[in-house]
Amino acid sequence: MHFKTRTLQTSALVCCSVISVSSFASGFRLPELSAAGTALSNAVVANPELPGALPYNPATMAFQKQGELIVGTIIIKPDISVKPNSGNDATSQGKANIAVPNMFVTNHINTAWSWGIGINAPFGLETQWKAGTFDTFATSGGAPFEPEKSKIEMLNINPNVAYQLGNTSIALGIDDYQVRKLTFNTQGVLITGNGQDYGWNIGLLHAQKNWSVGLSYRSSVKVKLEGFVDGTPIGLALSAATAEIEFPSLFQIGARYKFNDKLAAEFDIEQTGWSSFDVIDVYHSSPGISNPVSRASNWDDAIAYRMGATYELSPTNQLRFGYAYDETPGGDEFFTARIPGNDRQTLSIGLGHEQAGWTIEFAYMYVKADDRSIGPSPAYIPPDDPNGSSAFDGDYKLSAHLIGVGVNTHF
Repeated sequence: MHFKTRTLQTSALVCCSVISVSSFASGFRLPELSAAGTALSNAVVANPELPGALPYNPATMAFQKQGELIVGTIIIKPDISVKPNSGNDATSQGKANIAVPNMFVTNHINTAWSWGIGINAPFGLETQWKAGTFDTFATSGGAPFEPEKSKIEMLNINPNVAYQLGNTSIALGIDDYQVRKLTFNTQGVLITGNGQDYGWNIGLLHAQKNWSVGLSYRSSVKVKLEGFVDGTPIGLALSAATAEIEFPSLFQIGARYKFNDKLAAEFDIEQTGWSSFDVIDVYHSSPGISNPVSRASNWDDAIAYRMGATYELSPTNQLRFGYAYDETPGGDEFFTARIPGNDRQTLSIGLGHEQAGWTIEFAYMYVKADDRSIGPSPAYIPPDDPNGSSAFDGDYKLSAHLIGVGVNTHF
């Protein structure tokens, strides 16, 4: 027990470190919250048996027989490239490998009540383009405004309680969204900020005989950011700045069926409320730079379809595999190379191995977004908002390899 306590303390410290991830899901959503979930393409919202479902639907913790500690890491190897109509072919210069840790711990208060807390990164973004990639900025006299680095480093600390009545459980929780750092640089102006705010979540799960049905909802969270606009690289001033970013609501519903003692399958539908992500206005007092610095996205809500299946190879080994299709929320009208997404598909496989009260989990996922061609678009006139303009016309390719490793134990 002392060893497990030390493991929990160490895991909390690891997960509370700064987390940044790449933009590969719908928008900049990162649905991979556990190794088990990754192996099933995140189709776990209705799974009462799998501890790795806890970060997706905390109502599942009422069905766990004992307390659970889950610690894991998702390693992302992204590949984002562009062949611009005006500029130089380039690959995003973000990190080659990005580790995203996650943790969840839960226990029973009594036969009806349970508690749990999760730490993860449900959103994130990192793209970085070298100068001259999008040559339209330079040829139109706006070279300092060409995008350089875009990055969101955030985590969610999510405490929950759950109540079980018969075959049904309900969970309520708080989402503590901590934006540790937002970077929104151009080639000549540095923009950074950080902030924190709260949302809420609810989960439901009903399991009876071979069927189980789950539902999870997380509210949108509007975070006020405070930071700086630094124009000193091009001879302008440094000033304090404020902005707001609204993270979208998340709604998931799914059904799972056990065909027999070995095989079970689940189908989930997820809606991400990206219509809340419309315009980012950065207010500052630095002369010579537009105030506010505005970037319009005007995204639509997006739907994802997820399927996952488990097969018991033996009493100690479970095979997992999945498939998902995620819609992109962004149209061509406000396209930006800072978040160059498109509809994506995922294929995943994994294994859970149990040994002496511990379960070691492995997952692999391949992500492939549809190739995207942008243009012809309206001419870019600096220093106007370049989103949706000819500045970003070109062909974009996105893919990623994800490897998940996790450990969970009972107490």
